[in-house]
Amino acid sequence: MNTTPKLKLDFTPQLPTPASTTPEQESAITALHAAIPELVKELDTATEEERRILAGWAGQPVIVRQFLRATMWDVAAAKKRLAATMKWRNEYKPDQITAEEVEPEAVTGKQFINGFDKTGRPQLFLVPRNENTKTYDRQIRFSVYMLERCIKLMPEGVEKVAVIIDYENLSLFNATPLSVSMKYMAVLSNHYPERLGVAVMVNASWYFSGFFKLLSPFLDPVTKSKLQFTKVNRSASAVTSDTASSKSEKPATEEGTGGWTNILDISNADQLPIEFGGSYPFTYKHDVFWAEINAI
Repeated sequence: MNTTPKLKLDFTPQLPTPASTTPEQESAITALHAAIPELVKELDTATEEERRILAGWAGQPVIVRQFLRATMWDVAAAKKRLAATMKWRNEYKPDQITAEEVEPEAVTGKQFINGFDKTGRPQLFLVPRNENTKTYDRQIRFSVYMLERCIKLMPEGVEKVAVIIDYENLSLFNATPLSVSMKYMAVLSNHYPERLGVAVMVNASWYFSGFFKLLSPFLDPVTKSKLQFTKVNRSASAVTSDTASSKSEKPATEEGTGGWTNILDISNADQLPIEFGGSYPFTYKHDVFWAEINAI
């Protein structure tokens, strides 16, 4: 059985034709890009080297576009959000989180990267029942570390990540506290705008329903609309995605979400582990995975 994590760096996605920008949007892009040197100067505690790094990060076309899209092309609002994120990156230093620092969070395979969806988005798998620590600040840093790895894996033209969360057998005893989930969602929303492409909830348990009702009010409508639900049949004889039942036969999902989906409409079978309804025989082996993920 092949147990090597599938990190295909040569994946060629079938990208849709990029939406053209209007003259007003082009002006907004130019204005925000021109504001970056001033935003860098406002970082009083940053060294010259840190300012140089932050200027290079903020000046990427993808970053400029994402902050403008997240603020409906409002240049003043985008500048404010970008300035806050530059300050956060200078203090939190997400690009300097080391493998050694967060490895204790990785040993059980509660997060792993494997393959790409049909549009070339790296797939980040979360398995909450494999939670193994109560070091909550480090848990968040581990999640940020994995997101930064996903960004490095994105093929040219891809700007988002596909998150696939296995909620089977989640309970009060192995779930991440709501407060920690909220902190991570705040980091994702505030400092990685427009990075989430889709979040697929697999086999959501009864506990998740109650958990989600508590978390839902804190999700913005755009993020909430990207949440989709799917069933994977994990019988002893076969593991298959649930395609037989119609949406009307499944429980109602939270209003404002993307509702029910077939995971194979999002990802090809050969890019999904068997236990997620795909055909790839993936088994998490920490030493193998960790060496490969840290080589990115």
